[in-house]
Amino acid sequence: MGSKPKLLYASPFPPKKSGISDYSVALVKALSKEYDITLFTDNYDITDESLSAFPRVRYWVDDIDFDSFDFRIYNIGNHPGFHGYIYETAIKHPGMVILHDFMLYYLFTGYYQKQNELYSKLYSENDLESFLEVKRAVKKNGPDLLNQSELTFKLSLNKELLSSGNKIMVHSEFARDRVLSTGCISEEKVRKINLLAHVDESSDCFISKEELYSKYNIPTDAFVLSSFGYIAPTKLNREICEAVKSISKYSAKKLCYVMVGDGDYVDDELEFGRIIKTGYADEKEFNSFIKYSDLIVNLRYPSVGETSGAMIRILQLGKACITNNIGWFAEIPDECAVKLGTDNIKTDLEKSIKELADDEEKRLNLGENAALYIEKEFAPETVVKKIREFI
Repeated sequence: MGSKPKLLYASPFPPKKSGISDYSVALVKALSKEYDITLFTDNYDITDESLSAFPRVRYWVDDIDFDSFDFRIYNIGNHPGFHGYIYETAIKHPGMVILHDFMLYYLFTGYYQKQNELYSKLYSENDLESFLEVKRAVKKNGPDLLNQSELTFKLSLNKELLSSGNKIMVHSEFARDRVLSTGCISEEKVRKINLLAHVDESSDCFISKEELYSKYNIPTDAFVLSSFGYIAPTKLNREICEAVKSISKYSAKKLCYVMVGDGDYVDDELEFGRIIKTGYADEKEFNSFIKYSDLIVNLRYPSVGETSGAMIRILQLGKACITNNIGWFAEIPDECAVKLGTDNIKTDLEKSIKELADDEEKRLNLGENAALYIEKEFAPETVVKKIREFI
C-alpha cells in the first residue's frame, strides 16, 4: 500500500480551555489511522503528551505550504482568541470546516476588530440591516462589540465563511438546516456527522469519589446533581438552584447541586453543602463529576444550534440527564434523556428532578440507553469513516 494522504488539522489543543481542544485530541488520534496528520496551531506549547509525535506548524512562525497537503480540516468555534487564525486560513485556503457554532458573532467581530476592518467587512459581507443593527448598538452602548451580548442572537456573521468554498461539517440536522437556509452554500457541501465519543473510560481518566467530594466539600450522603460548563443565564443555572432549594423544603432526600465550571452569574445562590461551584475543573475532575453524579442537569436556552461535548460525555458514561427539547439536544432519542419544553421550564424542571431523584430504576434505564446510543452512533471508527467519505 502507498503512503497515507497528508492532512493539515487546525484546532486549539490543551492547554487551551475549550471543549474543542479535548474533542480534537480524540479526533486527531482517530484520524491518524487513515491520514498522516500535521497539527496547525497558534504559537503555544501543546501540553497533551499523546500528541507529541505529530508534526506541527505554527501560524505566523513557520513557513507553511498549504497546497502540499491533500486535505485540510479547520475547527471553527466562536472564540476569536482560539479560532481567529484558523478562520483567516480557512478563507484563504479552503478545505473542510468543522463548524462547532452556527452563530459566529464573537469570532467575526473579534477577528476583524483586531484587523481594523470590522465595519467594512460588516458592510461588504452582510446585509444592510445587520450593518445598521450594529450602528444602533454602538450608538446606544459604545464601540466594544464583544461586550454587547444582545447582538449575538441577532447576527450570525457566518456568510463569509459559508461562501468561502469550504465544505462544512456540522454535528446536527438542526445546524445543517440552518446552514443551508442561508443560501450561501450548496447541499452537497454540507454534511451532518456526529461528534465522537472521547472519554477514555480507563481508571486513569478519573480520580476517586472520596478525593473529589472532599476537595469541594460535597456531602457524601447527598443526592448529587451536576451541570457542566460556563455558568450563565443560557445554562439556566439559577432555575436549577431554585428548583433544588424548593424541593429541599418538602423532600426528605438531601440534595446537593454542583456547578462544574467558571462564572459568577449565580454566586448569590451558593450555599455550603447544597449549592456548590467548583470553578474550572481539569479533564479528570470533569469526567469524575459526571461519573459520580446521581443526576445531570444540562440545560441550554436559548440555543443557537450548538452541540455539547459535555453532553456526549454524559451520555457515553451512562448518566441520567435532564436537558432541553431544542436544537441539537432535541435530536437525542427520548429514551436516552428527559427533555423539557421551554414554556413551563421552572415547573417542569422541579418536577423532573424530584421524579428522577425518587426513581432509581428510571435513572438506570436512561443511562443504559444513553451509553448504547453513543456506542452505536458516535464510535470513533464510525465518525472517521464518514469524514473520510465527505472530504
